[in-house]
Amino acid sequence: MSPRYIDDATREAREEEMMQAALNIIARDGVSGLTIDKVVTLVPYSKGTVYNTFSCKEDLLTALCNRSVTRLSDIFFRAASFDGNSREKMLAIGIGYMLHSQLNPTEFMMVISAKTPSVTEKSSQKRQEEHKELETQLLGKLLGIISEGLATGDLNLAPHLSPAQVAFSLWAMSFGTIALLQENVERCGVRQQMSLENELLNHANLVLDGHQWKPYTPDHDWHASVQRMKETVFAKEVEALESQWTELA
Repeated sequence: MSPRYIDDATREAREEEMMQAALNIIARDGVSGLTIDKVVTLVPYSKGTVYNTFSCKEDLLTALCNRSVTRLSDIFFRAASFDGNSREKMLAIGIGYMLHSQLNPTEFMMVISAKTPSVTEKSSQKRQEEHKELETQLLGKLLGIISEGLATGDLNLAPHLSPAQVAFSLWAMSFGTIALLQENVERCGVRQQMSLENELLNHANLVLDGHQWKPYTPDHDWHASVQRMKETVFAKEVEALESQWTELA
């Protein structure tokens, strides 16, 4: 008997169901607690079907990371379309990243797990190639804003830095600030009284001022810019977060 044909929509829905089950397991048991057997107990598919979709646990982790980066790519696209100057658009990248992490805290940390050798060495080549392509797309959006800043004269690139290095510094700052100040991360010492949004804004301005990207911090109302971002390009994320908070209240 020939195998039953599965159309693309059904295949994608099945894959999504398996990934959501895996995400639920990770949220409860951590990355180390994820197994294919646990996924099988949560979905209406056989172990063989799960393995036909994901070659191993590591392949599933990479797929989760790729799904997160795909969502983030849409956020970066909207950040780059913000009606403002180039520095505001770069700040919007960080604010969008923050909102994404608040809506998807477990997925946000998948980026680190998917880059460890124990995962990359076992994940399928197809998903690894997809991951590289998605990251290239994200970097492209950052580089596009940097190019705009250079073209308008808002940004004067230091001789020892390339646009890619500037993009990396901003991405690393955003990820580090968000990772250390997430609500589900235990805080100690000076971090106890810090607000994620305020510190992300502070750190972004430190980095952007350091790159001599105009307008400088004292010359612009950045809190007003953030509020406008939330009301326009990120209204969907803000509404979803408010809905979550209402349900938890």
